[in-house]
Amino acid sequence: MNSFHHQAAKDVAPDLLVSATSPDGVIEALEASGNSFVLGVQWHPEELMEGDPRMKRLFEAFIGAAAASCHRR
Repeated sequence: MNSFHHQAAKDVAPDLLVSATSPDGVIEALEASGNSFVLGVQWHPEELMEGDPRMKRLFEAFIGAAAASCHRR
């Protein structure tokens, strides 16, 4: 992972879920508990896309959610 911790989430709102933490306990990813696509990560997936298919899937999920939102309007 290419995470650099000069800032990090400490307190998480009740409707957010902690999805990932680093070995030292720093929150690395948050997501919404509801049906909306809400995802925050504490690393730079854009720099890892070519070598890690999981990073590409983050962007594919975002694009899919945006496209679905446009079609609902």
